[in-house]
This record gives sequence, C-alpha cells and structure tokens, in this order.
Amino acid sequence: MSSDTVSEIPLRTLGRTGERVSGIGLGGWHRGFEQFDEKMSIRTIREAIDRGINFLDNSWDYNDGESERRMGRALRNGYLRPLHPAASVPCTLSDSSTPTTAARAALRPSARSPDADR
Repeated sequence: MSSDTVSEIPLRTLGRTGERVSGIGLGGWHRGFEQFDEKMSIRTIREAIDRGINFLDNSWDYNDGESERRMGRALRNGYLRPLHPAASVPCTLSDSSTPTTAARAALRPSARSPDADR
C-alpha cells in the first residue's frame, strides 16, 4: 500500500492545508431518514471509516438535525480518528448572508450538539 492511500482509498491534499483526505467522502444527508434506522446509519459510518474514508460531510439542517446526531453517535468510542468533517451551509442561510456569516451560523449548532466530541 502506498503512502497515498488509506486502505484502498486514494488520498488527496486538501487545498493549501497539507491535510490528506480520502478521495471519496461520506455524506450524511440520508443518514437521518426514518426508514434508514440508527443502527444501520452508525454501522455504515463506522464501516466507511474502517475502510479508509476520512472525509465526512453533514449539516445540522439535514433531517431536522437527526443526520448530524447519528453521525455524532457513530464517532463515539474511538471512532473520532483523524477525520476531516465538512459542514454544508444551508441555502436559506447563504441567500441572506455573506458566505462567511452563513458558514459561521451553520457551524454553531454543530459545535453545540451534545453528540459532538470536543
């Protein structure tokens, strides 16, 4: 395995940060669907991490926050490895704000989530 892969997942440099992130990410939107039960959501997130995905995308706006809560619970008990979470900014915020203001507003609920490890 080369230093440019984690398991079989290729890594990419994230902008000018120098951070190496998986070329495939895991989105959280559908993780909060009622028909996609919590155990399955957690298992899928952990399996993705175990297979080398370290780039996760989510938003407090997905499914009234349930997607983010489930991802937070999946990252407990040792699964908060060197990950690179991304927070999607809801369009309703970005339409009425500057991008910077919208991004800060979108991140506040995530940081206050009881399921967020600090």
